[in-house]
Parts: sequence; structure tokens; C-alpha cells
Amino acid sequence: MNDTAVPQNLNAAVTGTPASALWQPVMLRSMATLLFGIVTVFFGAPDTLGLCLNFGWYFLVLAALHYWFVRRLALPRADARRLALLGAAGLLAVAGVVIFIAINTALAAWLGAAALAVMGGAELFAALHNPSGKAGKSPLRSDWLISGVLGLGTGLLLPFFAAAGPHALLGVAGGGALMTGALWLLSALTMRHDARKPKGK
Repeated sequence: MNDTAVPQNLNAAVTGTPASALWQPVMLRSMATLLFGIVTVFFGAPDTLGLCLNFGWYFLVLAALHYWFVRRLALPRADARRLALLGAAGLLAVAGVVIFIAINTALAAWLGAAALAVMGGAELFAALHNPSGKAGKSPLRSDWLISGVLGLGTGLLLPFFAAAGPHALLGVAGGGALMTGALWLLSALTMRHDARKPKGK
């Protein structure tokens, strides 16, 4: 899903990091996201504890991997994209801890919805924001756009399924995770392939 036609030197100019340094955190993010999605598929009859434990570990791992990814981007400290993405990662971490401790279905639905929606919104902002004086667009733009829409959509849907119970909530979140994980897996493989290309090509 990457804009692979954009050369790596533009990637370095836009994000401060070549594809060779980005594919690893993206790959791990895709693996964690796909794992969560697969767990939701095979978790036959989850209760509130199962819901909160799964939301808890997923949000915490996702926050840590997203933080690592943003650090690898090496955006300037004052860059609005960096602030938005790190802020969303922070909210994911807080949501993971609170849901893990509280063990409450309604709280998991609403707090999980907020965390996923904010993350999706931050990715959409990162995709669409073009700081003045910087030509070109980030090669991650298309991935952020799709991932942002999926995250925002999942976050907006979750509260409507709060009354349906843990199984429905995990189903909605897991469906979004499977699509997002597949997207970032393709993105990581593309970046890894680009990073291995000879510089002259």
C-alpha cells in the first residue's frame, strides 16, 4: 500500500528516516494487530474479563510499537504530526492500563472506542498534513489514510455494540484489526523490499 514510486531519498527528506529503518516496527505492529484479530475470531464465548484482558494487552503493545515507529520517523520535535501520533500512542497506553484494571464492559467499549478513534484521527492528520515549505508527500501517506479510516471507523462503531456484550465488542475490534494488520504487513514487506534495492536503481 506504500507509494513505492516515491524514491527513498524523498522518504528521508520527509520523515528523516529511510525505509530500511521503518519496516521493522511496521512489521511488528502488523503482527501484533493480526494476532489480536485472530484471537478475537477463535475466542468463542468471551466474558468481561476476557474482553478487558485482550483489549488491555493489545492497546499496550500497540502503543509501545507505535511509539517506537514514531521515534524511527525522526520528525522534528515541534512537528504537529509527531505530537499527534505520540499523543494518540499515549492515550492507547492509558486506555490499555485502565481497561486492564477496571474489568468493565461499558468502560472497555467507550475508552477503547476513544483510543482507536484518536489513533485513527492522528494517522489521518499525519497523512493529510503538509508542513509549509516542505515539498512532496510522505510515502506513508496512503497507509496512514487507510489505517486512519479503519481505526476511526472501528472507534466510532464500538459504543453501538456495548450493550451486545464482550463477544460483539471483540468482533468489531478484531475485524478492524485484521484489515489494519493486513495493510501494515503489506506496507512492511514493501518497505523491506525497497530497502534491499541497490541504491543505483
